[in-house]
Amino acid sequence: MLLKSKFKLATAIGIVLSMLSLLVHLFLANYSAGGITRYSLHMDDVLPFGPRPRPRRLWGSLSTLDHLHPYAKPRKIYPALDYHNGFIYAKIYGGFEKIQSSICDLVAVARLLNATLVIPEIQATTRAKGISSKFKSFSYLYDEDQFISALSSDVAIVRGLPKDLREARKKIKFPTVSPKNSATPEYYVTEVLPKLSKSKVIGIIINGGKCLQSILPATLEEFQRLRCRVAFHALKFRPEIRALGNQIVSRLRVSGRPYLAYHPGLLRDTLAFHGCAELFQVCVIWIKFLM
Repeated sequence: MLLKSKFKLATAIGIVLSMLSLLVHLFLANYSAGGITRYSLHMDDVLPFGPRPRPRRLWGSLSTLDHLHPYAKPRKIYPALDYHNGFIYAKIYGGFEKIQSSICDLVAVARLLNATLVIPEIQATTRAKGISSKFKSFSYLYDEDQFISALSSDVAIVRGLPKDLREARKKIKFPTVSPKNSATPEYYVTEVLPKLSKSKVIGIIINGGKCLQSILPATLEEFQRLRCRVAFHALKFRPEIRALGNQIVSRLRVSGRPYLAYHPGLLRDTLAFHGCAELFQVCVIWIKFLM
């Protein structure tokens, strides 16, 4: 009987101690989280969207990002060319994220070889991804007039080959090259330029972008800036696309509520390295911070 009484007493003491331990843990947890549960936002830091306030830093209006663009204007004597070695036409294969970088590279290559660039042909390889079958040309995506005029001091650009050269191209009388990934300027000067000088017309086939290395030698610094000018000034979506984009944004803003825009193909490299490389390092830092 005495043994049973001691067992009951020990059990009761254990239960009491367990309850006290639980109460202590609950008190400590509530105390440690008190700074969070009792935190209240200042009205200057929030926006009144929906039934509860939202942080202004996340949902507030953003200032323009123009100041993040690299300084792409020429800094040295950069005269327009008064002669050319021939014509370059090109076919670009790849998705949207590869098209822009390929065009930037092509403009730099045309300037490097003192050649006239024919408006690049964008092949409809994206049709398998559900893209419209009308996506067959440069003008379906970009503003041709803007592209030609913006680069008039850098590279001679035409919409097509002269009639006699078009006929010769149909008969496959001109050589074509397929540059390797990140081809060097030396490749174009030593391998492509002799063929261009001889035939006066050459075709460049680009698969997957990067037909010219991202970071050019210091002696070609102005060519690096040229690629930036192509990406941020010369390449503009055609007016119909810009109008549609503005219409979509306007409809999203009608409710007054915040929204997110998601682009699955817009990677950090795609955003930062459209031929600008080290000229864009400040932007890369900002992008990494924002993402």
